[in-house]
Amino acid sequence: MRRTLVLLAMGLSALGLAQGVRSLGMGGVLLPGPSQAGANPAYAAFPGSWEEEGFQVPVGLLRLLPFFPETSPFAYFTDPQAFRTRFDLLSFYDQAAHLDSFLLNPARSPDEVVFRVSANGVSITDGSGKPLVPSFQVGSDPGKPRALVPDPLLPIALELGPGTYLRLGTFAGAQGLRVSPSPALAQALASGSLDPCKGSTPSPCALEASGSYSAGFSLALGFALPLAEVPGLGKVYVGARGEGFYGLAYAEASAEARPTFDQNGNVQGAEYRYRYFLSYAPFLEGAFGQGAEGQGFGLRADLGVAVDGGAWALGLGARNLLGFSQWEGLEVAYDGTAETRTPTTKRSDLFAPEFLLNGAYRLPLEVGSLLLAADARFGSTAPAFHLGLEYGLGPWALRTGVGLEGGFRFGLGAGVNLEALALDLALTTHEAPLVGGTVYGIALAVSF
Repeated sequence: MRRTLVLLAMGLSALGLAQGVRSLGMGGVLLPGPSQAGANPAYAAFPGSWEEEGFQVPVGLLRLLPFFPETSPFAYFTDPQAFRTRFDLLSFYDQAAHLDSFLLNPARSPDEVVFRVSANGVSITDGSGKPLVPSFQVGSDPGKPRALVPDPLLPIALELGPGTYLRLGTFAGAQGLRVSPSPALAQALASGSLDPCKGSTPSPCALEASGSYSAGFSLALGFALPLAEVPGLGKVYVGARGEGFYGLAYAEASAEARPTFDQNGNVQGAEYRYRYFLSYAPFLEGAFGQGAEGQGFGLRADLGVAVDGGAWALGLGARNLLGFSQWEGLEVAYDGTAETRTPTTKRSDLFAPEFLLNGAYRLPLEVGSLLLAADARFGSTAPAFHLGLEYGLGPWALRTGVGLEGGFRFGLGAGVNLEALALDLALTTHEAPLVGGTVYGIALAVSF
């Protein structure tokens, strides 16, 4: 349990640091440049003029210190009583997934999740009767493994020649999280009628929650270079990358709740089922002791292209154009009556690409300048869209933007670039998973 919590915190930090403070102030938009080389291999050779900013301070790490037992799993070692009474798993997930910001009010788990079925209809509420958000997804579909694993933490990059590089490191992180109602349940919740839930056994009305997590070592060989400038277009950059991994651990879990009825169609209650798959390297059996040891490995190919047109920039990256991964482990399933444990081998799809399309445009004004930026992520991941702008006047900058990424998000930011010091601040928002509502955060970057 201790090792799992540490790996989860480290892995989710990679997700949180994918966006700079400047981008966060613009609603989370991804600006063209080298920081997005993981999503678009061509950006490895792209100029960094579009995303200039200082060192991003991972202020969200403060909430993982034992001083904040609501979000810190390490409070278990310093104050077990505070950990037992105050630690909240949803708050920890919310903060760990946004380590670029110190969350002022991280999402809080409901005291109770009530799947209420009655003659009048069906509802999903917390213990006080407040409706919960029955649909939420970030990342990829957690229903099967992927060759596209998280980017390595603190990678080691070696230059092998002009435009050629080797990158290696350890990775750990959540690959996807989803809460979703079946079509029949969505219809029942919207209409307040139980009729869509009847007619077959088990009931077609189901609320499902699922998630996946992986950890291991990855090694990537990449190539990126600028092509000759195209008249009327600009300088074109291309990139390609092949990446393989050896897996240390993979976990995939899902649970569902369904209403039950008697022979006359009257409500009896609700039934619950769960399933999880666990795989880890054989030498970790002594630490976990679940009988789920097995091999995990994978290989994938990524491609990208980007254009720098001077006043504008545009890029398209495709990760996992072709890929394969396999994990050997143990699958445990409970069907409402009995639990089964089955040695299982899980394999990914060969074709499950993820795309990033992003661009920016500088618009000169009579007083100052305006930067417009937008991005879209789609494919085998949950769709995400962002739109942001920045107004610059001398050393000062004001920013704002909006986005859709697991719910609505909004950003406000400001920056000042003096000769000896540059600061960037951002107020971020995102929708709290499951419980709904707006979560606010503060982000900071500094350079000397």
